[in-house]
Amino acid sequence: MADRVNPISLPAGVADFEGTAGYVAGMTRGIDAIELLNGEIIWRAELLARPLFVFEHLLLALRAIEDRTNCLQLVCIDRIKNGELVRESDPIELPEWITVNTVPDESFSYDVSADQSELIIEWEGHARYRGGASPSAHILAQSTQDAAGILRFNFRTGEVSKSARDEKRIEMPGNLEGAIPFSYQRGASSIWHTEPWAFDGKFGVIIGEVSGDQQSLQLQTWDGASGKVDEPVLLLTGEALVSYVTPDGLYVLIHSEAQAQQHNWWLFSTKTGKKLAVLNYEDGAKEACVLNSRLYYLVEDPPPAHRHEAEALRSTIKAVEISSGKVVWERLLSEQPTNRQAALRQ
Repeated sequence: MADRVNPISLPAGVADFEGTAGYVAGMTRGIDAIELLNGEIIWRAELLARPLFVFEHLLLALRAIEDRTNCLQLVCIDRIKNGELVRESDPIELPEWITVNTVPDESFSYDVSADQSELIIEWEGHARYRGGASPSAHILAQSTQDAAGILRFNFRTGEVSKSARDEKRIEMPGNLEGAIPFSYQRGASSIWHTEPWAFDGKFGVIIGEVSGDQQSLQLQTWDGASGKVDEPVLLLTGEALVSYVTPDGLYVLIHSEAQAQQHNWWLFSTKTGKKLAVLNYEDGAKEACVLNSRLYYLVEDPPPAHRHEAEALRSTIKAVEISSGKVVWERLLSEQPTNRQAALRQ
């Protein structure tokens, strides 16, 4: 809807609409309010929740409820009064087979927007068979479940309402049906997508070709109202290319997992298809966002491919000046044992 406003995304959280302060979640130590100019801490709230939206003096956040795997809670804190808790919702119970997570994943994901009085969360949950042996058709059917809905949180009263939601699907224009879509990640989720995404009144998708070891990636866009298809724009040709779309849909970042190019991180505008910068890619980088003249992202160290059981996992947020590629500031958000071997991406 036209009267809805989307959050200003940051890695692990959100920024205010002036782009001066960020609110990010650490894995173990609550929410940090950060001065985005220099990375200095403004305040810290001992609240294990993920910031979702800034509205005037309020910061709205989502937290899981311990020992209730299908329940969430929405909270309001006062960002002017050093993260003081203002109000919280009653526990929000979703279907019992859903395992919720404040960081979107394959089992539970969501999109956030707001109007003048309500935070709106459009969620979807999926359950799939995760056993060892190949399941029978009966077991597979029993273990496959999907659900979607809308939560509305009145941040003035703390009340929550629920409603159903149809599955959202953006269709490719008819004259693009033969195009080969390439996968990309977006935002905090580790899910790989091939469907189009929305941005600035348009839709976009990454298409391309494969020739031997080489991939040729193109940005294909079209108008959301008229359906008029734009000319595709060549983004990059290379080996083992990995694409990422920022949460607002306005930028594409591509890096290569091939040895010769693995330190390059190409940044493109989805509005124009133009290359904006070639930055330094760090293994373990995730949740990249562009705000003003900077790229913000998280780095997990050690990165997933090199992580071992019980090894300490450090999560650091970094701010990089796009024009120069210089790291302006960085701050450790959290450190905790991994407790298990990380799965490799297939």
